[in-house]
Amino acid sequence: MFGRKLEANIAVEGMHCNHCKAKVEKAIDSVKGVKKYEVRLESADAFVIYEEGKTTPEAVAEAVTIPFMVK
Repeated sequence: MFGRKLEANIAVEGMHCNHCKAKVEKAIDSVKGVKKYEVRLESADAFVIYEEGKTTPEAVAEAVTIPFMVK
């Protein structure tokens, strides 16, 4: 079933500053199927609303992990 909007809260380890937050926002924004998100530096997580059948929380988490793997 496509079109149903689901929510996920994703922990973001290693996010300590506004530069990190911007990298996470850019990564989440690149995931097709994400409709809305809020990256929270204070709690080191991201709240994501995504479209069922177009992406998954795992895909969003993987996209977020990539910026922190590159030094």
